[in-house]
Amino acid sequence: MEKSFSERVAEAKTAVSPISPREAANLREGCEPVVFIDPRPADAIASTTGLIPGAHRVALADITGGLLPSALSDKWARVVTTCQAGPMAAVAAHELVKQGFRRVSYLEGGTTGWLEAGLSTER
Repeated sequence: MEKSFSERVAEAKTAVSPISPREAANLREGCEPVVFIDPRPADAIASTTGLIPGAHRVALADITGGLLPSALSDKWARVVTTCQAGPMAAVAAHELVKQGFRRVSYLEGGTTGWLEAGLSTER
């Protein structure tokens, strides 16, 4: 039997560490490149919190299917996944970990938390 989305979120949150918006912003400002991934549909991004500047929009189904952008060609890349509030980001991060990515976190609170931390998004 296939797991429900809630079950997938719970499993993901035990397998992948969260990162706070402030920590993620500090990573972006550091010397090491960080790849931000947002698995939401484009219309959901536009109608809610927007996209973190420089983030790649990659559908959750594409992530699950291994259809990844060239920015994710290195399994040792530092990756932060995000969504509006965090659950879909956790699932996306877990899918990447299952595909062999070693340095993946999901953004705690998603882009909502990012905005609440005083950081900007693009619409």
